[in-house]
Amino acid sequence: MAEAQLSLNLDIKHDASLSDFSGPGWMSIIDAVRQLHVGLIRQLYLFGSPATGKSHLLSAICESFLDMDKSAICLSLNELIHTDVNVLSSLENFDVIAIDDIEVLEHSTEWQVALFHLINRSREGQRQLIFAANKPAGELPFQLTDLLSRLSQAPAFKVPNGHDLADRQALLQSILRRRGWQFDERIIDHLLNDGPHRIGAMMEVLNYIQPMFSNLGRSNISKAVISDALRTIDEQTLVAELADINQETQNDNKIDSQDNHTMSLDF
Repeated sequence: MAEAQLSLNLDIKHDASLSDFSGPGWMSIIDAVRQLHVGLIRQLYLFGSPATGKSHLLSAICESFLDMDKSAICLSLNELIHTDVNVLSSLENFDVIAIDDIEVLEHSTEWQVALFHLINRSREGQRQLIFAANKPAGELPFQLTDLLSRLSQAPAFKVPNGHDLADRQALLQSILRRRGWQFDERIIDHLLNDGPHRIGAMMEVLNYIQPMFSNLGRSNISKAVISDALRTIDEQTLVAELADINQETQNDNKIDSQDNHTMSLDF
């Protein structure tokens, strides 16, 4: 059963490259990845808000190891949490294991235990592990303290929030170059300056507007098409901003709920 789940859920996205993260805010993280490449460190822990590029970076890291003829696998616990926990068995046979969305294990002791044992087996086999979550390991509300201890031992880096224009520009140029996409400069400038700051949201907007130009030659792009693209960027940016507000509200409610629960226990 585990093998069937692996084939369905653990594909590496091959549309990611470390060159996407050449902006100044990513330098320390990419330096740590280079240390992973040469074996100076064996674990890495990345954390940051949703849609800040963590999943894209994990895919890029795995892709870089595949280019080095290493075996690598990238999985999202958010996608696997409702499947058989045995999906984590035997993953230590890979040279590199990237595990995204660690925070979703909050309410599952069974999955926490399975991840703890995977880390131990991987260490014994001298494998390399990369984790990503929405908060530092020390702030994860896990019941299994031994797992928190294992996660806290990895060098930790907070990913940039996307507010630096240079970071967004470097990523956008890298993606456009790799995909062979060309847009009018007015569209690029509008996306960078007025579009979403979070990398994940910016990439979603980019994927949203690209089909508008897929069947057009550069000489056939009218002012009306450009205007439509600019309006679409504004609309999708508003959608992303509303999603951010909704996420912040949910986080605040969750914190209030945890505080109330703590107070009732103390009482």
